[in-house]
Amino acid sequence: MPEFEIVDTPKYPLGRFPRLLEPEGLAHGVSTRLGPDFATLVDGPAHAMAARKMAKSVGLKQAAWMRQVHGGAVIHAKLPGLAGAADALVTATPGLAVLGRSADCPLVMAAALDDGGAPLAVGVAHASWKGTVAGVTTNMLKALLELSGLPAASTVAALAPAAGPCCYEVGPEVREAALLGIGGHAERFFVEREGRLIFDLWTANVDQVKRSGVKEGNIFRADLCTICDEKHFHSWRRDGAAAGRFAAAIGVRK
Repeated sequence: MPEFEIVDTPKYPLGRFPRLLEPEGLAHGVSTRLGPDFATLVDGPAHAMAARKMAKSVGLKQAAWMRQVHGGAVIHAKLPGLAGAADALVTATPGLAVLGRSADCPLVMAAALDDGGAPLAVGVAHASWKGTVAGVTTNMLKALLELSGLPAASTVAALAPAAGPCCYEVGPEVREAALLGIGGHAERFFVEREGRLIFDLWTANVDQVKRSGVKEGNIFRADLCTICDEKHFHSWRRDGAAAGRFAAAIGVRK
């Protein structure tokens, strides 16, 4: 079974993690270039319509989203619409999707499952390099576990397509910030290749998931680079200001 696949739906191709389809009541999806574009103003009607379409495409009625600011803050979303300025959302409200937008940054989805495997709460994190350094994935998982009251061992997490270690070049100031913000072990997330410094955002965020106590067998990676996969995903690094935005959404069905 692949960890991630893009499937045709009646509306548009949608990315899914097969293992996240197993818990009854858990809904999720990752949109593609052929889906709604989330590059519009987050407080405007076009974005609200795109969010509703995304929610419906994964089997949910409504969505909450955030004004992403490349930091580590988390908001508990209880109602649909713009929840505020943050880079992670958690919710236990049935029927409500929490949504993150990207054009290269990792989007990390997670769900806390009870003893019977049913989802009680979900979360999503937008982990840009600044957000990764600020520990946004760690913060999202901490908030998720506090909201659900469940142990980390019951949690499943998935890393959506994002700029990969094949392509994500950064300057030395990013490595310095990571070593300061994450700690000395962040050195292993960087590699020098042909005079370029590469930041492995995939591994850096999976490391935060593991350090939060999630079992390795409950962590799933798309391992698709948005810069490389022009067919399916928007990419700021590839397309610049013309880039659109795709989204990842997760929620608990009523």
